[in-house]
Amino acid sequence: MTYSKKSLLTLVMFLFAYPMIVLTYAQHSALYYNRVDSLKFGERIGLRTNVAGWIMLTPNFGIEYTLGNKNWNKWTLGVSGRINWNTQTKDLSYNVYDMYDGKVELRKYWHGKNPRRVFYWGVYGGANKFNIKFTDLGKKGNSFTGGLMFGTVAQLYGYQNGASLDFDFGINAGVVFAKYEEYRRDVVNNQHVYTTVTPQNGYKLVFNPLVYAASTDIVRVGLIYHFGTKVANRYKKREVVDEKYRIELANKAYAKDTLRTAKEEERKAKHIEKARNKRLKEYEKAKKQAEKAQQRVAKEIEKRKKRTEK
Repeated sequence: MTYSKKSLLTLVMFLFAYPMIVLTYAQHSALYYNRVDSLKFGERIGLRTNVAGWIMLTPNFGIEYTLGNKNWNKWTLGVSGRINWNTQTKDLSYNVYDMYDGKVELRKYWHGKNPRRVFYWGVYGGANKFNIKFTDLGKKGNSFTGGLMFGTVAQLYGYQNGASLDFDFGINAGVVFAKYEEYRRDVVNNQHVYTTVTPQNGYKLVFNPLVYAASTDIVRVGLIYHFGTKVANRYKKREVVDEKYRIELANKAYAKDTLRTAKEEERKAKHIEKARNKRLKEYEKAKKQAEKAQQRVAKEIEKRKKRTEK
């Protein structure tokens, strides 16, 4: 990269870090609580960046917004972008790495045992434009990506204004649909001459390791700056912090148990009544059989008397 490009990157990084520095001081101990907390618009925003991308000289920034104004809301919507533009071929006459990428993410967070750490899973989708050449053949084209993500966020640093700087580690697993051409670049008379080796042939599922790795951000090692409320007091279980909701759940459970008990008692009563009716029918049947037997005995006695008289 040129000197002006590096200076621009430094300026962008400073602007990203500025809200984390101004009017914030280290907090010796974090405050964790179990109560409902309403989040203002600004407190629902988080700024993030992938450090792994910066190591690859690919500036990237993102914004994450909590979907709901309560600290028990677990879903967030994020938008991020990364760019590495106009690789200076005079400095690296062999390698090219140009990338324009945008992505949308939907995450769901939950707490584990450690209040300073949360876990998440989510889905993502994005599109990019790339020009990559690390071997004899370069690849230039466009792609669409989508898939699942898994990861964890842990608090690194707390501030007196309630904000926190957090560490984000995650993995993306998805698919890449791309169309691209393969080309060669040769130096002829001190000029770069591009020759298309394989032309574009429409979007298709791509498994090329270079294109896949550049398009999906397989490993994410990043930082998130949460405004207003630390990660320990976000994404809470609602039944833990919301007493009204907890009472509502208890009432629903009690009503459900009462209804289940009533149905069980009704079932038992029907079973008892059915057994009683069955016994009554058996008794009536036995009674009729006894009467018929008595009648047969009486007839037999009558017949014997008549035979004796004769």
